[in-house]
Amino acid sequence: AVFGTLMLGIFASAQEVITDDPQPEEQVAVVQPAATQPPMVPVLPETEVEATRPAGAPDASPYDPEVDGSMFGSPMVRGYRAGSSTAGTIIDVPDLDLPATVNVVPRELLNDQQALNFTDAIRNAPGVFSAGDSLLRDRIYIRGLEVGSRDFRKDGFLDPTFVPRDFQNIERVEILKGPASMLYGAVSPSGLVNLVTKKPLNAQFSDLGFTFGAYQQQRYTLDTNGYASADGNTLYRINLAQEDMNSFRDFGFTSRTLVAPGITWKLNDCSTLTWLGEYHRDHRRGDLGVPAVNGDPLALPSDRFVGEPLHDRLATQEFRQTLLLNTEINDEWALRIGGHSLFYEFPGSTTAAAFDLGGGNFARSRSNILKENEQSHSLIANLAGDTWWGPFRHRSLVGMEYTYYDSDSTFGFGSVPPINVFNPVYTNPPIIPGGSADFPVFRQRRVGGYLQDLVDITPHWKLLGSVRFDSCDFEFDKVLNFGFPLPSTQDQVFNRVSPRAGVVYLPWEEEIMSLYFNYSESFAPPGGGIYINPTPLKPVTGVTYEGGMKTNLLEDLTLQVAGFHVTRENADLNSSAFFLVQVGEERSQGAEVSLMGQLTERWSGVANYTYVDTLLTDPLNPAFDGNRQRNVPFNSANFWTRYNLVQDDCVTFGAAVGLVYLGERPANLTNTLDLPGYSRWDMGVYYNRGSMYANLYVENIFDVKYAASSINEFQIFPGAPVNARAQVGWIY
Repeated sequence: AVFGTLMLGIFASAQEVITDDPQPEEQVAVVQPAATQPPMVPVLPETEVEATRPAGAPDASPYDPEVDGSMFGSPMVRGYRAGSSTAGTIIDVPDLDLPATVNVVPRELLNDQQALNFTDAIRNAPGVFSAGDSLLRDRIYIRGLEVGSRDFRKDGFLDPTFVPRDFQNIERVEILKGPASMLYGAVSPSGLVNLVTKKPLNAQFSDLGFTFGAYQQQRYTLDTNGYASADGNTLYRINLAQEDMNSFRDFGFTSRTLVAPGITWKLNDCSTLTWLGEYHRDHRRGDLGVPAVNGDPLALPSDRFVGEPLHDRLATQEFRQTLLLNTEINDEWALRIGGHSLFYEFPGSTTAAAFDLGGGNFARSRSNILKENEQSHSLIANLAGDTWWGPFRHRSLVGMEYTYYDSDSTFGFGSVPPINVFNPVYTNPPIIPGGSADFPVFRQRRVGGYLQDLVDITPHWKLLGSVRFDSCDFEFDKVLNFGFPLPSTQDQVFNRVSPRAGVVYLPWEEEIMSLYFNYSESFAPPGGGIYINPTPLKPVTGVTYEGGMKTNLLEDLTLQVAGFHVTRENADLNSSAFFLVQVGEERSQGAEVSLMGQLTERWSGVANYTYVDTLLTDPLNPAFDGNRQRNVPFNSANFWTRYNLVQDDCVTFGAAVGLVYLGERPANLTNTLDLPGYSRWDMGVYYNRGSMYANLYVENIFDVKYAASSINEFQIFPGAPVNARAQVGWIY
């Protein structure tokens, strides 16, 4: 009912902006470029689009599939480098004009690395590390602070899901560093992730792909786009994916299905209406890693499973839909109104090591998520302008956002008999009940209004100011049961003003370098979910200072350097799968440098390095006071480069090599165990001939044994040994 109301409002708005009948457009005949990468054509419908090609390949019959060129969309990314983004300002702003850091991982880079999930994608952004496991797979760290997968955005809308995201319908990943509360409300002070989806284009093409590889992997994909009406004013796009595979982990498996259709109506020369749907099913083994043995996090084989294969599994599914109205009011002003709904369920069961009994025997805990049904509905309206007031250029934004979130969950927890991790025997024993928790009501309503203005004071100086007011109220009914019920009810209201201010200095009139500084604040009210904390959580607040330099070394090669200092009050951290602790203050400071783009017509690359120093301060909790954040090393680096050995109108043949380095880092919040540092080398080989393509990606080519991440000393997640996957496809 909520989404239906939103949709009626948007359709009503659409009728208001249609002032004349839409004229049929001439249908564009598409000639696919020779040596096209899989799927390189797809880009945002509101973007300026050209036919794409492998890095540096010559243009071949370019076409223009642009549907809506409003200021809310970014131009198409060619190669590995994005010259602008929307995550930091909602409107498209060139990177050199923005006093903040936005790392963009474009589709071409995702293709070259055959990225299938979020962990695959974030390697390309400095200071971003995976914290995920099979239960909360998309959790990450940005600049040393944890960012939950429920805080992500999709096409600018809040996307609070635990379901691991599939990348078949993702066009690009935008990672905004620093607080974004002045635009998006409740977010972490370290950053925000916005996933931009593929949308219908003014073109006709289909991309059929098949991926096969280690652990019996089979993945079938289809990306098809075309015209749904004879006049060319109705466009469609459908993305499909079906994947089944086992795992390097004993008894591990993944089975997932994605169906993502989209339709765009050209209402007139100035307005478009786009509907996007997405159904996603993800079933996999519930795997909470392995314990350290005698202080060694790598003591056990990487494939060792300490749960129960007949019991532990996650069976999740989600459905979301979005409706977007874009209209150009005139040459200076544009309007976007959108509605978004998400429904998902997350039932599952896991068994994990709990503490060491000696001799390789570990006590185990079990958690059963009997019910986890959640829904989220959002409405966003943005009015943007690009105007001159006297001698000053103003790129302005005014907007509002309403979000309704509802959760209903029940789970039980207890223990099962111990297991010997050196000689495991799986008997699927019944649970010894320890308690249960029922959350029949968690409802949250957020309303926010925001203003932003980027002002060109002189050709050398630019000022950015943003402010947002948020009002958040929620009701929370909880019943903890430890043999007797302990009901509680919470009703809370929070109001907050979040500002941001930044300055940009361009030393030369030719925009090839900029220096910047910004100050911003963040605010996040307590969230819902399956957590058994006995007391109410406090709002999380934060402050960030950042300064840096950006320069275009070459036309398509950008260097970025940034230093940052971030503090977060009342940080909520998972001490176990279902229990949160709040730390008085969390501080992260450091520096990062990144290089991304194209060195020559045939040579593209990404390189970055990050130094992060984290500190937890909480005199009331001496177990954490003075410690470092888990999973965050002082030093980390990433390198990936591709060179096309052959590149002409018919054939492209290239090779790539990459390195992922993470230094030593704490395995738990108490800092009693460290995960050793590691260096992992990967490689890729690419061959395109006409409309056919074939790629090979090999991960961990030297078969290094390493720990990827952890929750604590009993839940450590091994990295995969050497493995490969190949992809073949046909674009027609």
